[in-house]
Amino acid sequence: MSGSDSLSGEWDGIFNYPSHLPPKTFTAVLREEDGALTGETTESSEARLDPSILHAWLEGRRSAGSVRFVKSYDASSRAHYVVHYTGTIASDANEITGQWHVPGAWSGTFIMVRRAAKTESIERKVAETIR
Repeated sequence: MSGSDSLSGEWDGIFNYPSHLPPKTFTAVLREEDGALTGETTESSEARLDPSILHAWLEGRRSAGSVRFVKSYDASSRAHYVVHYTGTIASDANEITGQWHVPGAWSGTFIMVRRAAKTESIERKVAETIR
């Protein structure tokens, strides 16, 4: 695997609930080394009275064009939630789509999109200015 298709980096995502709840956005930082995935996520809480930020840890594996990982929240109020993710990696390694589930509870879909590198954005702006 070349460095260009590594999943390491910053990601923005959204996950959908299977019921009347609205979709939730999240950010993730992934680190990939020899197929092992680790990382963390940040998302806002659903609680209206306590709109805090939730943090979770990711651990899993990449196998060719797919990923499997588990998300474990660090908040004691969510310690019992372990969320399992299974996804498909786009051919350019900049998008992951798939399913999540909490065993015995509920499930839904998710999508993650890699954030563009700042240098790419700067290079694009410079190129547009020179033209």
